[in-house]
Amino acid sequence: MPRPTPASCRVNPNLPIHSIKELVDYAKANPGKLSFASGNTAGIVGGYTVAKWGEISMLHVPYKTTGPALMDVIAGRVSMMFADFTTAQPHVKAGTVRPLAISRIQRSSLHPNLPTMDEAGVTGFNLDAWAGLVAPAGTPRAVVQKLNTALREIIDSPDVQTRFKNVGFEGFSSRPEELAAFIKVQLGVWEKMVKDADIRPN
Repeated sequence: MPRPTPASCRVNPNLPIHSIKELVDYAKANPGKLSFASGNTAGIVGGYTVAKWGEISMLHVPYKTTGPALMDVIAGRVSMMFADFTTAQPHVKAGTVRPLAISRIQRSSLHPNLPTMDEAGVTGFNLDAWAGLVAPAGTPRAVVQKLNTALREIIDSPDVQTRFKNVGFEGFSSRPEELAAFIKVQLGVWEKMVKDADIRPN
């Protein structure tokens, strides 16, 4: 049962950048001035993908977690980053960061007016952070089915759906077989994005 939360490209609001196109144009007009932070794998892949697509150079500033990275974007020490809605949405509402585009193919109900990276020209960009509930290998199928039935009822309840949205998640339930297929697809998606962005181990 994955609980995906969209990420989005966000910049310091003092920069004259309001779209992915403006980000690329600014980077080309001001070489060496833009940087991107990352606090997780999605942030790394997102930043390098935009740089490769736009044929621009941005300094990568890695952090151990998203929180400190976002604080440095807000402070202007780093230009931008890809951050999940859960962490960044309060800062968007406060006006301390500016969202440019969402990291998935389809727009999110959490931010319906925000264009997707695909709409912005980064064709096929589809990067969701997600979580799923799994059991140890070898767990009896009857136990898995019983847990799945109980958890689906909880996840699909209106109250829990509201709670998910309040913290930046779009939760949905699935059968165990659907989750297994989803994970397999996601591994392929991430592998392709890492390869396309030309990201190599340091």
